[in-house]
Amino acid sequence: MVSKPIFVALFFSLVLTACGEKDTQVKIGHGGGYLSAALYAAHGNFPVNMQQFRSSSDAAYLLLLGQLDAVFVEAEKLGALSRLEGFDRLTVVGKVTYPYGATLVLRKGLNKRLHELDGLTIAVSAPQCKLLTAFTEDAERLGADISGVRYKYMAFDAMVPALESGEVDAAIIRGTYSVVALQEGHFILYQNWDVQPGDECCPAIIDQAALALLAHRSKLDAIEPLLDALEKTRELSQDDLRRAVADNTVIPFEILQGQPVPEFSRADDELVEIFRQHSHDDDDHNHDHDDHYGNVCPLPPVLGYSGQAWQPPEV
Repeated sequence: MVSKPIFVALFFSLVLTACGEKDTQVKIGHGGGYLSAALYAAHGNFPVNMQQFRSSSDAAYLLLLGQLDAVFVEAEKLGALSRLEGFDRLTVVGKVTYPYGATLVLRKGLNKRLHELDGLTIAVSAPQCKLLTAFTEDAERLGADISGVRYKYMAFDAMVPALESGEVDAAIIRGTYSVVALQEGHFILYQNWDVQPGDECCPAIIDQAALALLAHRSKLDAIEPLLDALEKTRELSQDDLRRAVADNTVIPFEILQGQPVPEFSRADDELVEIFRQHSHDDDDHNHDHDDHYGNVCPLPPVLGYSGQAWQPPEV
């Protein structure tokens, strides 16, 4: 069952060996981007051998083989990774959190205001998602009639590609996708960072964890100084962390301004159990609601949280 991933991992292992990577430094895999802010900032105080991967799954397989010492993976993958043979050799040592937020992104080229959304197709994750609730109540509070908006239900990670292809005109996304959307040239019309978690699309139980830091149990002593350096990045200003991202990626500093900064903290294997249970709940939910996803339907009535602390758009 794991023969293909192991082959991929062995391939990367050979590549790293051929490149002459040093074994004396802590080797850490990551996916890059703005969620790696703490790692970029910590690198100046504790030099590490950073290996960037297009897929965190590939990095996780190398970690299982002992070719890396630690790996940042998407937290939502923990449930699936924990079922792999040999996962008991790994442990969670940290996490990166980012607020869920409610963000309405307009497809590039669309020049619309909040009261001009009628007739548009907007991607959302589920009919009763708290992000949709916050947007609906804030729009109503501002006097914008969005009764003619149509929604297409899809996973959060499918929304930016749907914007790119023109499949949808806009999307109500989690905060973790806001920088990606801006980087692709789309426009943020609305944001509310005060949305409180507590439903299926924004579960409170996972504590808004975006990334998990997995380490090989045999390398815990070696990575302890790195964990200290990562924790100390919480003492930096938000602009210092944004600058660390801009200096190490192709994301302009200006895009990062106005968006929250990811925060690193220590964590343990309780996070694995939480996501394992959450993945089971998602499987049950998706099985019961397969007929909803991918279908276009009118706005359902929603009730819930009404946010306050955000900059109102021009109506």
